[in-house]
Amino acid sequence: MSAQPLDSRVARLEGAYEQVDKRLDSIDRRLETLDRKIDTLRTETMAGFGRVQWQMTSLILGTWITVMLTLFFHRL
Repeated sequence: MSAQPLDSRVARLEGAYEQVDKRLDSIDRRLETLDRKIDTLRTETMAGFGRVQWQMTSLILGTWITVMLTLFFHRL
């Protein structure tokens, strides 16, 4: 068995490993970008829920106060 075929095989394997490394790096960067987008969306969604919760609380409290005042003034 000569050394030449072994060297070419090793060189091909090294080239393949470099390609795999580049592809994995590309996938890693894309996943990081996706993770940042998801975090941004989650933050915006939670802020939206906070606003809606505050509006609903205000609506319920306003309705309750209106009913209580109506009952109070109706009895006078």
